[in-house]
Amino acid sequence: MENLNEIVAKNIATYRKMNGLTQSQLADKLNFSDKSISKWERAEAVPDVGVLMQMSKIFGVTLNDMVSDKIAKKPKLWRFEMHNKKVITLMSVGLVWLVATLVFVSHLLLWPEVSKAWLCFVYAAPVSEIVLLVFSCLWNKKWVKFVHISLLIWTVLVAICLTFPYNVWNLMYIGIPLQVLTLLWSSLKRKMKEKKMKEEEKDENA
Repeated sequence: MENLNEIVAKNIATYRKMNGLTQSQLADKLNFSDKSISKWERAEAVPDVGVLMQMSKIFGVTLNDMVSDKIAKKPKLWRFEMHNKKVITLMSVGLVWLVATLVFVSHLLLWPEVSKAWLCFVYAAPVSEIVLLVFSCLWNKKWVKFVHISLLIWTVLVAICLTFPYNVWNLMYIGIPLQVLTLLWSSLKRKMKEKKMKEEEKDENA
């Protein structure tokens, strides 16, 4: 059993590095703590079959490869996946700005008397942040979501202030409590994750 522990530990570390993943990134994908990944790679513990199956899918290998003493030659699937995610995100944001440009040009051609056609680009900023926030919820870490939520708050406020002809810049003060609430929300999420990690460690030590 000890020999199997060492084989699995070596395979986890090898396939993780082959896919360009850090222990923290692998932990996020598996909903475990990076301490658990570290224990597995030091052969101090062995993940159950369900977790090994999850890892095999992430690494692009079979379950048999995870327990075999021969390393499978597989492409770095995770890097390709990350590349595709970045391209899809950039294309989506680019589409937002394309629509904003089309609206702007349409205003110039059809309604040249409209003096604030440039606001199309101002509103494209918060719309872009909404798109980025959606993708960050699907693919990225929590700190990325925090950044996009913060940028969304401030871009919306700036867009509102620039839209109205009279002075409404005092609305920017609203962003301060909203930013504080975002910080508190982010802190709450981290505390919940830390609690979950501690529970996992207790289960492993039991």
